Amino acid sequence: MRDILETEKTIKNLIFDTTGVGYFEVAGKKVPEIADLNLLLSKKRAGGVTIRSLTEVEMPKAEVVYELAISGLG
Repeated sequence: MRDILETEKTIKNLIFDTTGVGYFEVAGKKVPEIADLNLLLSKKRAGGVTIRSLTEVEMPKAEVVYELAISGLG
């Protein structure tokens, strides 16, 4: 579903949390309409998935970023 929705040129940085709620940034000034996003999903045969709501939310900015170095993977 993420790959399908990211083809919409008004969406960028789309992520989903563990509950299935998606978050994205608007690329440009126009917020996509729910009907347009659902039409895109149906055209790409996303298996009956539909978007129920679209709400602007404030997201906190990360103050600290961590990098992991992992060994023993291969």
